[in-house]
Amino acid sequence: MTIPLAPPQILLDATPLSLGLMRAVLAAPVRVDLSASAWAAVRQGRAALERAAEGGQPIYGMTTGVGAMKHKSHAGAEMAAFNQGLGFAHAVAVGEPVPVGVARLALLLRLNTIASGRVGVTEDFARFLVRMIAQDILPRMHRRGSVGCGDLGQLGQLAAVMGGAGDVVWQGREMPAAEAFAAVGLSPYQMAPREGLAAVASNSYGLAAAAAAVFAARDRIRLALAQAPVTALAWGLDRTVWAAAAQSLMPMERELARFLGEATALQAEWPARASVHDALSGRFLVQVLAPCLIAAQEAAEALHLASAQVDDNPALDHEGRVLTSGASHHGVIALRLGALQGALAQLSRNLANHCLMLTGGQLPGLPVNLVPPGVAATGYGPLMKLVAEQNARIAAAAAPVAPFALTLAAGLEDEALLLPLTAERLAEQAEALGWVLTVIAAVSVQAVAQRGIVPTAGLAAQMTALVRQHLAPFEGDVPLGAPLSALRATLDAQSTLQTLLSGCAFLPETAADLPLFVAAEAAPLPSGDDRSDDLKTLDQPT
Repeated sequence: MTIPLAPPQILLDATPLSLGLMRAVLAAPVRVDLSASAWAAVRQGRAALERAAEGGQPIYGMTTGVGAMKHKSHAGAEMAAFNQGLGFAHAVAVGEPVPVGVARLALLLRLNTIASGRVGVTEDFARFLVRMIAQDILPRMHRRGSVGCGDLGQLGQLAAVMGGAGDVVWQGREMPAAEAFAAVGLSPYQMAPREGLAAVASNSYGLAAAAAAVFAARDRIRLALAQAPVTALAWGLDRTVWAAAAQSLMPMERELARFLGEATALQAEWPARASVHDALSGRFLVQVLAPCLIAAQEAAEALHLASAQVDDNPALDHEGRVLTSGASHHGVIALRLGALQGALAQLSRNLANHCLMLTGGQLPGLPVNLVPPGVAATGYGPLMKLVAEQNARIAAAAAPVAPFALTLAAGLEDEALLLPLTAERLAEQAEALGWVLTVIAAVSVQAVAQRGIVPTAGLAAQMTALVRQHLAPFEGDVPLGAPLSALRATLDAQSTLQTLLSGCAFLPETAADLPLFVAAEAAPLPSGDDRSDDLKTLDQPT
């Protein structure tokens, strides 16, 4: 009999989260706790906030209203009612459901900044989030409803759930929050002063959605790198162009050029040259891939740091002062995501051009649509329509949204960055790019076969074996939707990518990429959790 392992436990201490940890949280349930020092910081921060309020300092969202009603004061029972209702008022997100992994990561990111003690919530508030994460009771969030300087719509749905209203996803089912809470012995949470705003006014949802999109984009870029050798072989690219790129002053270009040269060096049989140099999309392969890898890594590093950035307004400093803050404006992340959007659009165009070169009858030895001589068939020409549509989607989604002029609630939102919308567009680009990569893999392997060449080593041989699991050598027209979908699933698997790129030592690795290590000491989980408290090390490759 196999006994299922308890979910791994994560110990938060308000330091930046590794990419491995964030990937793990997106993928599966976890248990979480705060370090002893973090619990102490939460208590100290709350005490400092209450002292400031008792001393007569107006505190936004605690003793005052919010937004256009910031000039209205609240005290006594009115303050309590205002704080409890604030979350309900902001539960306005609608539209497509958010993936449960993104909702889970949003809760963890919110809890990690609370662990700093600079948010000012009570220990009870933090423990309630710990219990929700431990039981994997996740608010049913929806994608539409945030302009990105505080994810009010989606985190309003979290606040409503904490109060016993709204819907959650638990054990794979959507249900009323009150029903899930009752099943695990939780009572709805009563917000203390300041906590209504703390529940709704961070960017943890937008950052979680951005993390998921960046991980997907980075995987696609690395898959494009892994596919490059078989495409080069299919084309018969002049490999001396990589010798020239190896002299580049740009470090990533140099490393990519050396990698591609080494990855194809053992392929003895190579198509003969037919022109003095190749078309631009072939010669520019290194120059297109390098900025993609750089943009993806810079975006990931920014998210790593933002995972511990207290973006509340107000926020406490380390001396216990309650300060007005502008940290909800994640300008660096918006710029990094914008750069990645542009890089993906360029990569998609480059790959689409490769597809056209391989199927267009322009290269010696490759017939139109890769239809072998003597075969009455249409071939792979219709796949170019699929590629063209995906390329158009990627280009359209590359348009930046941060500069859009916005005016809400007396003009208070005119600097919003629309981070969730940017993350949504980036995710759409990554999804579409997955199909472009699937087609270029199929077309490249078929083109190599048309030339009568057998890949003998390295990535070209590995990619050929993956494609041949789902697509046989072309002998006539067959429906391609199902085998392409199966090939896409194979190429998307993390195990596939890790195998293909196991030798890519030059790929960027930073502190943000380190695996998750769970410390050996943690405060006990709140009473009522009957699962094992054994701490484990989770090694989640990125």
